[in-house]
Amino acid sequence: MKNLTLSYPPMPAGADKNVVKPSKAFKKYVYLSIGAILLFILTYLFLLCGSLAIAVAFGMVGYYIILAGIGFWGLLLGISLMIAGVLLVYFVIKFLFKRSRTDYSGMIEINAGDQPELFRFINQVTAEAQAPSPKRIFVSPEVNAGVFYTSSFWSMFFPVRKNLNIGLGLVNSVNISEFKAVMAHEFGHFSQRSMKFGSYIYNLNKVIYNMLYDNEGYGKLLNQWARIYNMFRMMAMLNIQIIRGIQFVLRKVYGVLNKTYLGLSREMEFHADAVAAYVSGSNQVLTSLKRIDIGHASYSTLINYLNSNYTIIKGWLICTPCSRK
Repeated sequence: MKNLTLSYPPMPAGADKNVVKPSKAFKKYVYLSIGAILLFILTYLFLLCGSLAIAVAFGMVGYYIILAGIGFWGLLLGISLMIAGVLLVYFVIKFLFKRSRTDYSGMIEINAGDQPELFRFINQVTAEAQAPSPKRIFVSPEVNAGVFYTSSFWSMFFPVRKNLNIGLGLVNSVNISEFKAVMAHEFGHFSQRSMKFGSYIYNLNKVIYNMLYDNEGYGKLLNQWARIYNMFRMMAMLNIQIIRGIQFVLRKVYGVLNKTYLGLSREMEFHADAVAAYVSGSNQVLTSLKRIDIGHASYSTLINYLNSNYTIIKGWLICTPCSRK
């Protein structure tokens, strides 16, 4: 990538800036996204308040049963009701304790000191696309480029800067003008304020997914409690029935959020394409897509060949057909 800045492709002459303005369909899905977010918030608050009310009712009934002093089984019933209420509330808020980790395997971070020409190139593209610079830049073997960021429930409330992943397979598949078009597309995502709504919906989907399907740890906790006494098992069954009702409501909201997220994602891709065409020219966008398809097919063929004919043994790449001779 030597002397990269000397051959920086200029913007198309007379480019119409109106092409990067959000379309009516784009705005429509932004409003739908806002509506979906509000729907989730209201639904979740309703479920949380309902769970708290049930937990308080269980706690009060259990407390009065214990005060009644009706013996050992009465004590167990009172305690089991209290525990059932606590576990129900925990189910509704357990996503808060879910850790989110970004997988950096297969990626290597680079910096301006190592690749000054590349960073100058990227800074110029971000200036033309009127987008913020990426927080961190990584390279990987892929025939692609992408925007990613560490996403968690708390990232909806605190700003999170986006990272850029550049596939070296992509660099080897396109020319410098097409590379600029691909980078401009990615920075088109950087410039989208609506990406925040996409982040909200993505994280809310994760919250619902956690309560619908990511329940292995909660199930183990419930089973351990239920095994202690038959009375606890009865309360665990009651707890499960209430949770099924909560999940029924969440599935309906999950469908609305997913449809909205897919619609917004599609419009965001269209907008990023418009930014790329504005910054680098429409021809560069089209030819880069064709070259990426060819590069991706070649990369996949190579990986499949290596997987079929080679294996790694103690750090050595061994030719499997050769070892059989």
